Amino acid sequence: MNPKQSVSAHEPLSNEQLERLTANDFVRLKLTEDEKTRLREINKVREQERIASVARIRIEAAGLLSELQAAGLKIQSVGDLIGMSERYEAVIPILLKHLQMPYSDAVRETIARSLAVPEPEVRNAWPILVEEYRKAPTGWGIKGPGDAKEFRLGAKDGLACALSVAVTDETLADLIAIAKDRTQGESRVLLLSALRKSKNPLAKQAIEELASDPDLKKEIASWRSR
Repeated sequence: MNPKQSVSAHEPLSNEQLERLTANDFVRLKLTEDEKTRLREINKVREQERIASVARIRIEAAGLLSELQAAGLKIQSVGDLIGMSERYEAVIPILLKHLQMPYSDAVRETIARSLAVPEPEVRNAWPILVEEYRKAPTGWGIKGPGDAKEFRLGAKDGLACALSVAVTDETLADLIAIAKDRTQGESRVLLLSALRKSKNPLAKQAIEELASDPDLKKEIASWRSR
């Protein structure tokens, strides 16, 4: 097929439509010079908004960062904890304290993901993690302080990651109950890895029961082809 024939003609796109373009759209559509100019301006504004949002989040998390640094961590942002190779078990109580404070979704997600580490202090905080997970909102909303646009919320996903790492045989029944609770939304898919790794018969039974769950069945079915 001639490459030119694969590019679709289209009606002029509005700025709102340009903002929603996907990678597939760029392949399928041939943008006009006017659309390219407007898209560059849209991307410029997006980058300015991103930089401003990051600055506001840093201000919001400044108190937490100061406590972590005072405890001996040589980090420049709370997000530096995610994926850190060195253990930071000494600051787990600080993170747990701040997890229960009224931060924005963006900061709460970062704290939650920082708690997704196999430390006894995290496992012992299981009731706190469960409570925070259950009350964390799902769907779309305002992620950071001062944001004007809504994005997919992430704190619940971060907490699901923490639960998956913290679960033990003693708390497995709690995790299974959460995984079966459809009101908790799509974040439950992040709990499945813990069930899959578990050698407890209850985990295997739970996976079989969850295989028909609308939010989870695709992930579970994919295991068979791996």
